[in-house]
Order: sequence, then structure tokens, then C-alpha cells
Amino acid sequence: MKIIPYGGAGEIGGNKILLETGRTRVFLDFGVPFDRGEGIYSGFDYLDPRDKLGLRDYFEFDMVPQIPGVYCGEALKYTKLKYTAPKFDAILISHIHCDHFGDVADVDPKIPVYLGHGARKLNDAFNTIYSSFKSEDNGNVVEFKSGKSFKIKDIEVMPVHTDHSIPGAYGFIIKTPEGNIAYTGDYRFHGFKPEMTQDFIDEAKKTGIDYLITEGTRIKASTDVDFRKKMNEADVENQFLDTIKKSRGITCMQFSFRNVDRVRSLYNAAKKAGKVLICNPGFAYTIDNARELVSGLPETLNNPNLKIFNKNADIPDDEKRHLHYAAPYEEKTVDYKWVKKNLNDVVMFMSASELSQLIDIQPGKGTFVYSMSEHYIEGEEHEDYKACLENWLNHFGLNFAQIHCSGHTDAQGVKRMIDGVAPKCVIPVHTQNPEEFKKMHGNVILMERGKEIKL
Repeated sequence: MKIIPYGGAGEIGGNKILLETGRTRVFLDFGVPFDRGEGIYSGFDYLDPRDKLGLRDYFEFDMVPQIPGVYCGEALKYTKLKYTAPKFDAILISHIHCDHFGDVADVDPKIPVYLGHGARKLNDAFNTIYSSFKSEDNGNVVEFKSGKSFKIKDIEVMPVHTDHSIPGAYGFIIKTPEGNIAYTGDYRFHGFKPEMTQDFIDEAKKTGIDYLITEGTRIKASTDVDFRKKMNEADVENQFLDTIKKSRGITCMQFSFRNVDRVRSLYNAAKKAGKVLICNPGFAYTIDNARELVSGLPETLNNPNLKIFNKNADIPDDEKRHLHYAAPYEEKTVDYKWVKKNLNDVVMFMSASELSQLIDIQPGKGTFVYSMSEHYIEGEEHEDYKACLENWLNHFGLNFAQIHCSGHTDAQGVKRMIDGVAPKCVIPVHTQNPEEFKKMHGNVILMERGKEIKL
């Protein structure tokens, strides 16, 4: 039995881990590395890989590994890598964040992609909302559910849910003729459902694990202020509430509504503060598609505490772009004129692309809450974005606040995972600090990208 990490070794994200047994070859995730194109395309404004040429440009700069027998013919059409029949049996996807799922669209459709029921439902919803940048599968999805095992040749796979910053996250417990493997995917203990991650630990412990492949995104002390505060999702909700109450004027919120726990936290805080949450149709559509996955989500229609914003109020009807998924939510909406009349009673979700709505609303004062990691607004590579955001907020008289907690556990949580599973060996993935794992276990194998490890 052996593993070959084509991504995720010594880096955060980009997981592509090939597991080979006597008869079976499966990938654990098939994601995009966060640094793809860095130093090649990142410095130019109008230079990108030529997607119409498939993987040609990606192969040239080693941005995608050249693996025979995994990619579809269309992806290889303009490359030097010749198409061959599939040499792999499956790809197991832990969750639908791009760094675990983003390269699946180029996979040969003859190779089944195992995707959780909830993950697929949400991905379909996001692809509907974000039609210009979809996260597509290869058309050969096999759905699974937590706790229901399945076989692939000589291995048996048990998917078990974990808690992460997107619903539908799983780890995999894999029984092979040569030993048992547990792959955690991404996880945390400080969300609303820490018991889900504990379920994975308990099942792995019961199975008896030889090799634990586990993430360590936050294993070393972070520079992220909110992470150092050891914030959990309940703290986020409480700080939202406190900030909304203290805000003089409108309160605007920015985060990715793929983080459905954060959606719930925001609604709960707004309602407790006696405010009305204003959101776009995509926000509401996500709520309705995640309802069976996340408890406590609000009703989106006929809810006095939640209203849909009409951003096209001044555009003639025949010039408006009508999206089919948005139709049910557009029957009853409010516009900027309504918001201006109710500034003190409004909490408004506002993505970066929606900042222009402030021009119409003219808030004059209030608070803008940035509910994502500092990673996205700190450092030289983000100076332009941060400067632009500051200019907008200063122009409209909005104070800035950051309230966030991570989707990943800290060192204490990693140790809880390792101690709870009690594996014979630990293999770090999805971390820039794999050496830290040696402080937690006596038998640690460090991976190198593309280098085979015999187990």
C-alpha cells in the first residue's frame, strides 16, 4: 500500500492524495492549490491561462500535475500528454471548497467522483447562483451519506461527517487489506456542531486506525487576531449582536454565504437586536437549499425579520437581468429608498461586488463588519483591496469591525483528533507546519509533493 501526494503536502489546500492498494487506486480529494499561478500570472492584470486550450498552460508551469489516466480527452486535447483509458477507480471528495474539489471538472467522466448528498445539493445551488464561475464535477457523481459504507474493489470506505465552515463536510475511514486509514478532510471543534467531528473520531477509534492523514491549517500560532482570541461560532453571533446594538445607523455585513453557519449567526443576531436583515436572492436561495443540512435557518418568504433587496430599482424592467432561481424572492422586495428610511433598523448583507449599493443608500454613518479571515485583507498582496475598502467606508462614514472564527481547528484540536483516533502513524496534510505534528505523536511521516510513500 502506498500514497502519493500530488497536492496538500507542505501547503494549505490543494489536496490531491493518491491511495494505492493491491487492486485499488483512489484519490482523496482533487483540489486547487491556493498559490496556483503565483509568480506566473498573479503579477499581470490581463494574463491568465488559456482555458480554451484545456490544461496546456497549466502543465507548462506545473500548476496541474501531469498524471496519465486521470484527465478527460477534452482537457488534454491541446497538451503533450496523450489521453489514455482511466487508470484510477474513484475520487473521494471531503467537501466542496475549491482547494479540495476544484479540479474535478477535468477528470475523465469514466472515473466516479464520490460526493456527499448534502455537498452535491449545495454545489448545485452555488453553481446556479455563480453561473460565471462554477465548481463543476465531471458528470459521474456517486452520492454517499454519512455512516453508510461502500466498497471500491478491495477497499471499504465509511464516510463520517465533520464540522467545517461549509455544510456537507466529511472524513473517510478506509479499510484496506494492508491496514486501515482515516482521512479527516477539514474540521473544527468550535462551530455549532463539534459533536459531528467527535463522531468521526469515535468511528475511527472503533475501527482501529493504522494511518491518520489529518489537516493542520492552524496547528501553529496564528497572526489572525480573531483566531488568537479563540473565537467560536457562538462568540461570533454574540459579537454580531453587540456590534449591531452599538451601531449608529446601518450595519453592513460581508462574508461568503457558503458559510451557512455564519448566515444563521447573522440572522439570529439581527433578530435579537430587533433589526431587519436585508439580503440578496442568492443569500436566500442558499438558505432554502441548506435547510435540511443546517438546523435553525430562517424562513425566507413572508418573514418580517428578513427582506430581499432589489438592487435594480432604478433600471427599466426590460433592461433587467432576470435569474430564474431569484423569481420567488423578487415578488416582495425592498429597495434603497426603503433602506434609507429605515437605516437604524437595518442589518444588510453586502458582498464586495455590492458595495455600489451604498451610493444609492447614502448611509452617512454606521458600521461595516468584515466577517472573514484577516488573511484576505492583510499583507502586500492585498494592499490594493484593503485601500479600496477603506476609501469606500471613509467616503460613506462607516466604521470598520472584523468578527470571525476559522473553519479549521487549532493545535489543541489537532491533538484531540490524534489522541482520540490513536493511530499507529500520523501523516500531516493541508499545513505549512508539518513538523509541529512530531510534538503530538511519536510516529509522523512527512509528505513531499509527488514523492511516493510506502505504508
